[in-house]
Amino acid sequence: MPIGVITDCLCVLAGALAGCAAGHLLPEKLRTDLNVLLGFCSIAIGIISIIKVSAMAPVAVAVLLGYVIGAVLKLEDRLTVLMGGILRRLPIPVSQDFSMERYITVMVLFCASGFGIYGTFVEAMSGDSSILLSKSVLDAVTALIFAITLRYAVVIVPAFMLVVLLIMSGIGSLIAPIVTPSMLLDFTACGGILTMAAGLRVSGIKVMAITNLIPALILVMPLSWLWDMGTVLLPRI
Repeated sequence: MPIGVITDCLCVLAGALAGCAAGHLLPEKLRTDLNVLLGFCSIAIGIISIIKVSAMAPVAVAVLLGYVIGAVLKLEDRLTVLMGGILRRLPIPVSQDFSMERYITVMVLFCASGFGIYGTFVEAMSGDSSILLSKSVLDAVTALIFAITLRYAVVIVPAFMLVVLLIMSGIGSLIAPIVTPSMLLDFTACGGILTMAAGLRVSGIKVMAITNLIPALILVMPLSWLWDMGTVLLPRI
């Protein structure tokens, strides 16, 4: 049983509920500042993930090619329409100034962060839940802060997060025999770029369609494997 995944999702749910309940007690200026600071923390987490990279070349190619694929498929626009339709059908109060852009950022931050997927893969491959258990504390605080402004819409994020991480856990179990440490580090670095991009967007420094970066997570491991094979074979030629 993926204890770490389930615990992480439950902590996000608890944080979101706490933010919805207590958010109105905080002044508007403090709410804004907390969101900006949260963006800075996401940038820092992304940088920590990136510096663990084994080889930057395959990660950079995956990010660039993945973004092109995502842009062609219009993933950001499609996700925005999908989530808008879901929110309209749920009995969730949404304010007039609700920011769908920020909400999509929250979805990507929780469901596709390098730290989270790395922890999920580690748990699936080795049974070690410690990374996700540590991350769950930070995620609870993050969900609380986002729920202060986005309110009850954040409460449904853990459901999507659970689905995504359980799929990642299943994939991790299947590919465990063929994944090398360098492939896992490059994957983490790629996810770190997504996390950093989300942090830049949350803090208002740079707004870009981060959902379009998601195909990079699919491309990075094969590219990392090809890079490793090339570095092994070329010296022999």
